[in-house]
Amino acid sequence: MRCWVGAGVWLLAACAAPAPLPVPDDLRPVADDLRAYVRRHLRELDLPGVWIAVLDVAPATGRQAIWAEGFERADPAPRPADAVHRVASISKLFTATALMRLVELGRVDLDAPVVTYLPDFAPRNPFGGEVTLRHLLGHRSGLVREPPVGHYFDPTGPSLAATVASLDDTALLGEPGATFRYSNLGFAVLGQVVERVTGRPFAEAVRELVLAPLALRDSDFAARPDLLARQPQAAMWTYDGRAIPLPGFEWGFGPAANLRSTTLDLVRFAQSWFPFSSQRVLWPETLAAMWQLPAGEASGCGLGFFVGTFDGHRRVGHDGAAYGFASALRALPEQGLAVAVVVTLDFANGVAEAIANRALWAALARRRGETLPPPIDPVPLGVAAARALAGHYRCGTNWVDLYERGGELFYDPNLGVRTRLRRAPDGALVADDPLEVEGARRLVQQANGRLHDGEEEYVRDDTVPAPPPAELLPLLGEYGWDHDVLVVYEDHGRLGVLIEWVLRELPDRTGPDTFVVRGGMYADHELRFERGADGRAVAVHLGATRFERRPDAPLGGYRVTPVRPIDALRREAVRAEPPAAAPGLRAADLVELAPFAPTLRFDLRYATADNFLGTAVYPATARARLQRPAAEALARVQQALAADGLGLLVFDAYRPWSVTRLFWDAVPAHLHHFVADPAEGSRHNRGCAVDLTLCDLATGEPVAMPSGFDEFTPRAYADWPGGTSEQRWFRERLRRAMAAEGFTVHEHEWWHFDFADWRQYPIGNAPL
Repeated sequence: MRCWVGAGVWLLAACAAPAPLPVPDDLRPVADDLRAYVRRHLRELDLPGVWIAVLDVAPATGRQAIWAEGFERADPAPRPADAVHRVASISKLFTATALMRLVELGRVDLDAPVVTYLPDFAPRNPFGGEVTLRHLLGHRSGLVREPPVGHYFDPTGPSLAATVASLDDTALLGEPGATFRYSNLGFAVLGQVVERVTGRPFAEAVRELVLAPLALRDSDFAARPDLLARQPQAAMWTYDGRAIPLPGFEWGFGPAANLRSTTLDLVRFAQSWFPFSSQRVLWPETLAAMWQLPAGEASGCGLGFFVGTFDGHRRVGHDGAAYGFASALRALPEQGLAVAVVVTLDFANGVAEAIANRALWAALARRRGETLPPPIDPVPLGVAAARALAGHYRCGTNWVDLYERGGELFYDPNLGVRTRLRRAPDGALVADDPLEVEGARRLVQQANGRLHDGEEEYVRDDTVPAPPPAELLPLLGEYGWDHDVLVVYEDHGRLGVLIEWVLRELPDRTGPDTFVVRGGMYADHELRFERGADGRAVAVHLGATRFERRPDAPLGGYRVTPVRPIDALRREAVRAEPPAAAPGLRAADLVELAPFAPTLRFDLRYATADNFLGTAVYPATARARLQRPAAEALARVQQALAADGLGLLVFDAYRPWSVTRLFWDAVPAHLHHFVADPAEGSRHNRGCAVDLTLCDLATGEPVAMPSGFDEFTPRAYADWPGGTSEQRWFRERLRRAMAAEGFTVHEHEWWHFDFADWRQYPIGNAPL
C-alpha cells in the first residue's frame, strides 16, 4: 500500500497491483457502454492500450460513484486501474492550481509583472508592455512555444532554472495580453515563480500545495521509481512506419508537462473543481475566475483551463500529448461528472477525446434513465473503391492526396494531419483514425462525382508535378533527433515541414533562408536555416529550437561496410543449405523477363559493383527471371504504363538463396530490416519479388525517386513523407501500377514488390 506521511515525503510498501475497480451500480450502464466502445477502438485503430476513470457525484446528495479500468489490445483481461502515465500538458492544471493557491494566500499577485518574482526574466520585447502571471496562465504572454534549452525535443534533461534562463535568447512573438499563443515555456516560468515564492523545488511545492491536500498519492512531477514501475508500455508511430524507441527523459519545462499520474488521481483532482465538493484546494470564486473566457469567446482558454460547453453544460479540462501517451481530462463541474482517459499511443488525442465525450454522454444519459444508442461505425472502402478515389486533388487554394493502402483510403493534406477515411452509413467518407475520429473530417461524393468537404469542392489533378525550385533543394532533408525528426520537403513549389512526425505546415518565405509558419501549434514561429560551406543546410531553427541536419546519403551510390570480409562470407553462404521446402508447393517455373515484355529495361545491379556491397555477387551474364505468372503480370504493368510514356527499369528479380544468406551476414544487425532473413528465405528466392523503378519509355532514363535503389535509410521507405512532389508522385504511380496487377510494395523499400502468389513457391538456390 502507499500512504502520505507529510509534505513532500512518501512511504511505500510492496503490494500487488490492484485489480480494476468493481463497477458501482450507478455506473454499470456507463461501464458497459464504454467497454464496448473502447474495445472497438483498440481493434479498429490498432491502439496498444486505453485507461479510463469516470467519477459521478450527485450534486444534490453528494452520492459518489467511481469506476476505473485499463484495456490492452494484446490482453483481453481488464488491466489494473492504477497504471501510471505521462499526462503531459494536463500538468498545466496542477501548476495553475499551485500558483492560484499562492494567489489566495496573498503571496502572489496575478497581475504583477513576472520580473517582480524573477528579476532576471528578460526575453526581448519589441512590443512594449510587461508580461504578467495572468498572461502566462492564459497563454497570452507572447512567448515562443518551446525554449532554446529544455524544449520538447531536448533529451539532456536540463534544470528548470536553465530552461527559463534560456529565454534571454528569445523574443516575444506578440504584444503581451493581445493574442492566444500556446506556450510550454510560459508554464515553465510559472513553475519557477512557484519555486521562488515557496523556497521549495517545484515538485515539492506542488505536493504541499495540491497533491497532499487532495491525497493524490499516485501523482508527482518527480520521476519516482514506484510510479515509473507502474507505467505501461506505450508506442510511437510515424506515417512511414519507422520504429521509434520511446524516450523517457524529463523535460526542462517540467511544470508544463512532467506530471505522472493515474486516471483515478486525475478524476479525484477534477472533483476538487465541483462547486459542492468538500475536497478542494481552491475557492469556488477562484475557479470561476479561472474559467472566465475573454469577452466574445464561447470556448477557449481561461487561466490554465480550456473551457467550453458540452450538451448544454459548462465543460472544463485539458488534454495532454507526450511521447507515447495521449490523454484527456474533462469535467462538467456543476453536474458533478469527470472523466480521465489515457491512450498509450503517440498523438492519439482524437481517440482520447472521443472516449471522454462518450463517457460524459453515457453518464448524463444514465441520470435521465436512458442508454445511449450503440454507435454505427464506419467501414473500410475496400480495394476497388479506395483505388478509384486515389489521386491528387485541388480544393480551393489547398491540395490533398488520397491514396489506397490495404483497402483503406488515406487523406494526406498539404496542411494538417494525415487521416484514414472510412465509409459512414450515409455514404460519406469520415475520419476514423488515431489522429481524427467521430466525423472530424467528412467528404461527400456529389452527383457530378466530385468530392466536397462542406466548404470546398475537390477537383482531381493527376498531372505530373513540376520539378522543384532549385533554391529549395539544399534545404530538403531530415533534422533533429531519433525520437523526433523534423522532415523538410518540397510540396508543389513550396517548402513543407513535417513537425513532430504528423503535422504538415507550408511556411511562407520571408528571405533566402527564412520562413514563417502561419498556422498550427507553431503559428508565427520563424523557420530559419543555417548553411554549410557547400551551400547545403546544416541545421534549421523552429522558433527557439535548433534541429541539426541528420546524416543522409547521396542519391545513388549507397554503400554498407560488410561486418566481415565479403569473400569469407561468400564461401560460407555457398556451402550453407537453404531451409527445407514445405510440402504441396508449386513446381518452379522461372522464365526470363525480357521475352515477355521486349520494352522492359534492365540494370542488374548485383551483376556489377554498383550496389550496396560495392562488389558483384551475380555473374556478368545474369538474366532477370521470375515465376511465369509474376512475369506475365509484370508484362501487363509495362503495357499499362506505356500509355503515359513510362516503362519499368528492373534492378533484380529471382535471387539465389545463397545471396540472401550473404546479404544477411554482411549487413549490420541494425539494418537487417532491409534484407531478408535466410532462415525464412526471401520472396526473391521464390522468384516472386522484383526490384525496379520507373523510366522514360523512349530513353530508358530513370525518373526521380525519393531515394536511390538499395539505399538503407528512411528515404527508402515506401511512405517516407520527404523529398519532392515530383519524386513522391512517381513513387505512387509505380506503386499503383504494380498493385493493379497483384504486386505489394515492401514497406521499407519503394522499389521492392512481391507478387501475390509468392507463398506457393519453394525457396530456390539455383545459381544465375
